[in-house]
Amino acid sequence: MQSQSKVALAAAPTQPLSAARKRFNSLVRRLEKCRAELRAWETATPRWRERYHEQAVPLFERRETLEVALVQLLDQAHAAHKLSKIDRSFLSEFICELTGPLVEQGRDELKPLYDRHSDIGFDQELAESDAIAKQVIGASFGLDPDEIAAVDSPGELFERVRQRAEAEQAHARQRSERAKAKKAPKKAQAEAVQPLRELYRKLATALHPDRATDPAERERKTALMQRLNQAYKAGNLLALIELQLEIGQLQPEHLQQMSEERIRQYNRDLDRQLKDVEMELLQVGESFRVEYGLEQGGRIKPEKLDALLAQIKCELAEEIQIMAEDLQTLQQPTRFKRWLKQQREMAEDDWALMGDIGMNPRW
Repeated sequence: MQSQSKVALAAAPTQPLSAARKRFNSLVRRLEKCRAELRAWETATPRWRERYHEQAVPLFERRETLEVALVQLLDQAHAAHKLSKIDRSFLSEFICELTGPLVEQGRDELKPLYDRHSDIGFDQELAESDAIAKQVIGASFGLDPDEIAAVDSPGELFERVRQRAEAEQAHARQRSERAKAKKAPKKAQAEAVQPLRELYRKLATALHPDRATDPAERERKTALMQRLNQAYKAGNLLALIELQLEIGQLQPEHLQQMSEERIRQYNRDLDRQLKDVEMELLQVGESFRVEYGLEQGGRIKPEKLDALLAQIKCELAEEIQIMAEDLQTLQQPTRFKRWLKQQREMAEDDWALMGDIGMNPRW
C-alpha cells in the first residue's frame, strides 16, 4: 500500500491543514491499512489452512497416539507396581489429567480407564463441571435460571451471550444515532445522510452501461457499476471518492477546495466505517484463534502466520520427543519409580508457582 492515499487532502501553499482535514487524512490512512489487512487475511488463510493440515495435523495425531499409549502404560504400571499411597494417588491424578482431554477429543474408549482412577466418573464430572460453568456465565451476564437451563453446554451459552451483547451494542448505537439526529437541525440531518447517497447517484448516472454505445465501453462501465454497487452496499465512502477520481468526475484540486462542513460530514462517515472495519478485523482474528485452539495473547496478524506455524510445529516436535522418551523409560520397571518421583517434584514446583491450580506439569 502506498504511504499517501490518492484521496488525501493537501494544505494550501500558504496555509496549514485544518483539524478536520488532518482527521480526514488520518481516517483514510487507517481505513486503508485495516482494509489491506483484511485482504491479507483473505489471501493468507487458505495457504495457512493447507499447510496446517499438511504439516501440523500429522504431528497432533502422532502426539495423540503417544498420549493414548502413555496413559495405557501408566494404567498398567498403576496395577503392576507396588507403590506408596501418596505415589498411587498422584499417579491416578496424573492419569486423569492426561486422559480427560483425550476423552473430550472423542477417545471414548478411554472413559473406563479414566473412571478407574477418579472418584467421580467422567460423565458425572463433566456434567457437574458444565453446570458450574453455566451458572458462572449466567450469573456474570444476568441470565435467569430458565435461560441457563435451556442450553446444553457452557460453549453454547457463551455464544448466546456474545450474540446478545453484539445485538445490544448495535441497538445502543442505533439509539444514539437517532438521538443525535433528533437534536440536529433538519438541514443538518439532510446533509448528514447526503455524502454517500449523493456520490452514488452522481456515479450511477455517469457509469450506467446502457448509456454506452461502444461494446468495450459498455463492458468497462458494467465492471465499474458493479464496483459502485458493492461500495454503496458496504457504505464505503472512500471507495466512492476513489471511483470519482478514477473516472475523472472529481479532480484532485476540487477535493482540496471542498468545504470544511463537507469534510466534517465525510469524517463522520469515515469514522463509522473505520469502527466497523476494526471490529471485523478483531472478529477475524478471534475466530482464527478459536478455530485452531490458540491461547489468548497479542493480536494475530496474517503476515505472522508462517512464524506461528513454525512455532506450533517446534512445540509439537518437542512434546512428541519427550513422550517417546517417557514411553521408553516406562518400559523398564527399575526406572519407573525414579520417573514417577521426577513427575511429582515437577508437579509440586508447578503447583507452587501457579498457586496450586492443578495444571498438567508436562503437557
